[in-house]
Amino acid sequence: MQRHSFSLPIEILRDGSAPYKRQIMRQVEHMILSGRLQPDDRLPSIACLVAMLGVSRNTVVGAYEGLTDAGLLRGEPGRGFYVAEAIPRASSLPVATPVTTPANSRPDALPRSSRSSQAGAGIFPPGVHAAPPRCPVTFDFKIGRPAPDAFPARRWAMLSNPLLRQMRHAISEYPSAEGLWGLRMQIADYLAATRALAVDPTQILIVAGVQEALHLLAAHFVQHGDRVVVESPGYAGFCNLPQLTHAVRIAVPVDADGLCTPALPDAPVQLAYTTPSHQYPLGYTMSLDRRRALLDWAADVGACVIEDDYDGDFAYDSAPPPPLMALDPARVVYIGSFSKVLGPGLRLGFMACPPWLTDAIARRKALLNHGCPWLEQAVLARLFEYGDYSRHLYRLRRRYREQRDALLLGLRDIWGTRCQISGTGTGMHVALHLPAGEPNATDIANSALAQGVRLYRMDEAACGHIPASGSRVLLLGYASQNATQIREAMARLRRAVDRCRSQQPGTNAPASLAV
Repeated sequence: MQRHSFSLPIEILRDGSAPYKRQIMRQVEHMILSGRLQPDDRLPSIACLVAMLGVSRNTVVGAYEGLTDAGLLRGEPGRGFYVAEAIPRASSLPVATPVTTPANSRPDALPRSSRSSQAGAGIFPPGVHAAPPRCPVTFDFKIGRPAPDAFPARRWAMLSNPLLRQMRHAISEYPSAEGLWGLRMQIADYLAATRALAVDPTQILIVAGVQEALHLLAAHFVQHGDRVVVESPGYAGFCNLPQLTHAVRIAVPVDADGLCTPALPDAPVQLAYTTPSHQYPLGYTMSLDRRRALLDWAADVGACVIEDDYDGDFAYDSAPPPPLMALDPARVVYIGSFSKVLGPGLRLGFMACPPWLTDAIARRKALLNHGCPWLEQAVLARLFEYGDYSRHLYRLRRRYREQRDALLLGLRDIWGTRCQISGTGTGMHVALHLPAGEPNATDIANSALAQGVRLYRMDEAACGHIPASGSRVLLLGYASQNATQIREAMARLRRAVDRCRSQQPGTNAPASLAV
């Protein structure tokens, strides 16, 4: 059923920061990719949009034609423009330049509407809460989702019950903003044993997941006009934060050795965000030489480095290089999460700060929410104390290694050695780089979805600053599917890929050929 969209919340900034046509295209694109506009929705007529925005007819025609060329709209002569039925989720439009105000102007001198528009410009889709698929899904390779049946529910309940009986005093008081002392001690011991990271428990702060830690650090370090380094592609959960404060994001590419340190800027930089153990989303591990080069650069430009070790507990083939914080304890903030080992629903993580930073971040945490819930912290501290956490993690590593191997075998059975698969040594997902001549990521993901298998393009998986090559990358999280499920999913994926190949123009080769 067609819906009419004769009025759209489009706002034109007349400050010369971007051409009007580009502003219209970007805002309509965002409404389509975010689901505000659905397939077959009718857009306002050209005359209506001209009157509404006060721009020329050529501007609106150019915007609509650009969106049509990008595959987001379709034009029907005599009827108007409609949202395309098959929407390419990866943007085909050029990346917008971050909107910043001149260095000698203050953000509070801007009109309220302008400040709101600029703060929201260039925001990448969060990707954590994926939109429901169009078809029923039997096998979902969602990124970052642990095995739902692996959570130690019985042990969690056994440890919770005595705490509930003794919680009268704890539940009637606000928890410490820094976190429960017993849990902080356990985490410090765990980091020393598993990461060779010597930190005092006073340096550990308990947070509501990695996202809260990133928000606290961005709020502390980044002001209007500051420069922040992010990975390209990188984690949208951090890439979005500098934009909210009118900072300048500097996207630095990654390769097989991690962050490309020769491309780092020379000018002063406040923050540099990196995922060295398992680069998000491509999975590369930063080499030791690159780690040292990054820290030398940070010392030169005065940057604080954020080390996000979001799934570093899962190293399968070899031990990763030492953490950045172990190499420079005074300049690096190390962030970890329990979302991957236990589950994101607990909303528990931690940050290890240099001593000079701990008090300031704790004060910000207190202003934000007065600390994390007491009971979950107390139960987790006992999981560590009694050895349950280490045993649970050991079982998960064995299970996830088997699942990873089943996935790699299935992918190689379809593409042979022609495809590159990155991120296999660590973590809970891999990145599949499609070989030349094969259908693109969107076509394969759509065909797989029709077979009940959900794969993820980069723009669907919390990625920011996606390069053009991202249209040929698929991300597959393997933790939530057991090995038997993965093998069945790969059989279905093979049929989906064969169908895609057979529908490609000029394809006459056998569809199932593996090189």
